[in-house]
Amino acid sequence: MKKIVTVLALLLAATTARAQSGRGFAIERYEPTPAGEWSFWVDHPWYTRSKYFAAAGLTLDYANKPLVFGTVDATGFQQTQSVIEHQLAMHLDIAGSFLDRVNVSLSLPVVLLERGTASNGVAPLGGGAVGDPRIGAMVRVFGQPLGSAISVHLGAFVWIPIAANDNHAGDAGVRFMPKLALGGFTHRLLWSFTAAYEYRANASIGALPSGNGNTVGSELQFGAGIAYADFGRRFAVGPEAIVATVVSAGGGNVFASNYSSFEVLAAGHYNVKRQIQLGLAAGVGLSRAPGTPDARVIFRIAYAPLRTPEAARRPDRDGDGIVDAEDACPDERGLRAAEAAQNGCPARDRDGDGVLDAQDLCPDQPAGPRADPARPGCPEKDSDGDGIVDSADLCPTVAAGPHPDAKRAGCADVDTDG
Repeated sequence: MKKIVTVLALLLAATTARAQSGRGFAIERYEPTPAGEWSFWVDHPWYTRSKYFAAAGLTLDYANKPLVFGTVDATGFQQTQSVIEHQLAMHLDIAGSFLDRVNVSLSLPVVLLERGTASNGVAPLGGGAVGDPRIGAMVRVFGQPLGSAISVHLGAFVWIPIAANDNHAGDAGVRFMPKLALGGFTHRLLWSFTAAYEYRANASIGALPSGNGNTVGSELQFGAGIAYADFGRRFAVGPEAIVATVVSAGGGNVFASNYSSFEVLAAGHYNVKRQIQLGLAAGVGLSRAPGTPDARVIFRIAYAPLRTPEAARRPDRDGDGIVDAEDACPDERGLRAAEAAQNGCPARDRDGDGVLDAQDLCPDQPAGPRADPARPGCPEKDSDGDGIVDSADLCPTVAAGPHPDAKRAGCADVDTDG
């Protein structure tokens, strides 16, 4: 750990001088979740106990007008030029997990194609360019993301500045982002929420005054996603939203249109034969920070064997550990029982005699003061109905009547001569 901290410190020191120049930054804003997740942008982590398990994938991202220049006046930002009209990027992703608690990941962005109009010293790339690789880790703090209604995770991500500063495929300095992620799975709803702070050196691109759609800096990021997920049928469908705003690069820019990014995606995922995960998403950008497009389309394919918990594959609405298919009371938390009619039901005693219904042979009739030892929960029999139980009745099949025999319990007094 000490060596890692030292390396990061050296990287920060080595890139500080270049970062201070404020020239250039990565235009590509989309950051894919680690391979194997059932989301595109808003983290819903996965974990496994196997230290050998990993997922790997490829993500294609098309953005329409991710970089536009304009002017800022009293009415706000006014677009004047689409510098990058079309951008196609690829992300190579790999992730692994161990101890059922830690997930580590690596993502390498590659800009494949750009088209647009050069302006103010900035032009679309003439060919492909490798961006800054991202290294990250998430740690499960509480709950199971696919087995609990709520789970809590902490993570951190680092971007290593290997891209050339003048081709806007990467930043001049190291970026670093701590992140909080919440997520859960219940009643077939898969939900996520993230909050993060991305440290990023203030930078501008092009010969325009800062703030004309050409400036970035450290920012706050929030994400939310919800999906209908059926892990038995291996699919999930739902929206995701990401909002970010620059909190550096001068005061008064928080949530200003040209310093903020807001994107909404409609997304779907499907796992083929529990091995290959396919995903498709489309969305729009609703603000004008650099890298925020008018429209975005994402396609993802990954080797991600479906290893969700049994509870996630087989629904358990009441969360009592007994799946709905075997639960006689699927909406009430209960106990496991051998009898199918009682399995998963809470312990009940309808007649209040202290014998639970699951063991009570007479669940609607109290056992009373004289319980039948051979029949749990039942009163002792009184076959002739004279109020004297059979075990004490010397005449169990003949009622004692109005003149009981004082010497023979449960028998009528004898009138020999009639």
